[in-house]
Amino acid sequence: MSFSKRNLLLFFIVTSSFSSFSQKIDFRSDSLDMKQILKSIFIKKDTAKKKEPSKIAFSLIPAPDMKSSEGGLVVSFVTTFFLDENHETTKMSEVYFTPTTSFSGQYSFPIQSYIFTKENKYNFIGDYRYMIYPQFTYGLGGNSSKDPQSEVHYQQIRFYQFVTRKIKGDFGLGLGFQLDNYQNISEDSKISEPTDFNIYQEGDYSDDLSSGMAFQALYDSRKNILNPKQGYYFEADYRINSKVFGSHAEWKSIYVDARKYHSFSETHHKVLATRVFYWAVFDGKPHYLDLPSIGWDRYGKTGRGFTRNRYRSNSLLYLETEYRTDITRNGFFGAVFYGNLSSVSNLDTYHFDNWNPAVGTGLRIKWNKINDCNLVLDYGISKDDWTFRVALSENF
Repeated sequence: MSFSKRNLLLFFIVTSSFSSFSQKIDFRSDSLDMKQILKSIFIKKDTAKKKEPSKIAFSLIPAPDMKSSEGGLVVSFVTTFFLDENHETTKMSEVYFTPTTSFSGQYSFPIQSYIFTKENKYNFIGDYRYMIYPQFTYGLGGNSSKDPQSEVHYQQIRFYQFVTRKIKGDFGLGLGFQLDNYQNISEDSKISEPTDFNIYQEGDYSDDLSSGMAFQALYDSRKNILNPKQGYYFEADYRINSKVFGSHAEWKSIYVDARKYHSFSETHHKVLATRVFYWAVFDGKPHYLDLPSIGWDRYGKTGRGFTRNRYRSNSLLYLETEYRTDITRNGFFGAVFYGNLSSVSNLDTYHFDNWNPAVGTGLRIKWNKINDCNLVLDYGISKDDWTFRVALSENF
C-alpha cells in the first residue's frame, strides 16, 4: 500500500467518529466549534458538570503527516493561556507540542513556546526538540536536483531560548542562547559521483555541535498568535557561534521574519496576510545541517508545496501571501488561498538566481472558539512536488 493511501486510511480512522454528529447541534450558532461538537458526542448531558470558564485553552488533534516523499502521524497539541487577569494589557501565550513519526523512520519531538508575562514586560520564546531524522538531500544552491542525491541519517538535540524585554509599546530587545547538537551522522548515497553533502563536509561525518549567543529585536502587535487578524510581526536575530560556548566551528547567522495582517471586515474573517523571510549564514563554515533550508525555519512553516529541505544553501529568501476568509456566516468553516516564492542562493556568491513558486488552498474548521484556534488542512503544489499540512494554527 502506498504511503498516501496509508495516510488517507489513517485520516479516515482518526476522524470517523466525527461523522455521527448530534441532531441537536445548531450549526448556525455563532459559538459553534469542534470542541462543542465533540462534547455533544462523547459527553452525556446528565453527567456533564458545569464548570467555571477556564483560563487555559487546550486543543489536540491526531492526523496524518503527508509530505510527498514521507508520510506518518502528527499529533498537534496547543495550549494557550494568559499570565494576567487583564487580557487587554497582557497578550495570550502559547505552548505548541507536535510529535511526529513517519513511515520512513523519522521521529520528532518538538516543543515551541511563546510566553508573555504580565503587561507583556517579558517575552520568553523557546524551541526545544529531540529528533531522529533521516532526510533526503538534493544538492546545494543552483545544483539542486529533482531526485535525491542521498539520504542523511542523524539525531538532533536543539535548545533555543530567548528572553526579550519590552522597551516601548510592542517593541522589545532580547538575548538568547541557541544550541544544535548532531549525532550519529551517516550518508546513504543515491548517485555514483560524490554528493554535495560529501563535498561540502569534505568527507567528515563526525558529530557536530553549534552553540552561541543571539541578539534579538522583536516587534509584535498581533492580538492572537494562533490566528492573527491584524497587526505586524517583525523579528531579527543575530547569532554568534563561538568555541567559548562549546561550538565546534565559529560562524554567524542572521534570521529575519516580517509579517503584516490586514482585515477587510470588522464583522467577518477576511484577512490578507503577507510574509517576508530571510535567513543567511556567514563569516565561517557551519555544518551542512545548519545551512538555511526550505521548511527548516524555527516553526517549520516555510515552503508549503515543497518537501522539507528540498532547497538548501548559505542563504534563503522566502515570500508568501495568503487570503483567509469565512465560508459560513458563523465562521465554523473557512478557506485560504495562498502563493509563495522562494530561492536559495548560489553557495559561492550569495546571489539568488533560481526562483521556485508554489500555490495552494486550504480548509479551515473552527476547533476552539476560546482561543480562535482552527483545524488547518492545507494542500500546496509546486513543480514536481506537493505537500499536505494538518495543524492547529495558521501557517504564519
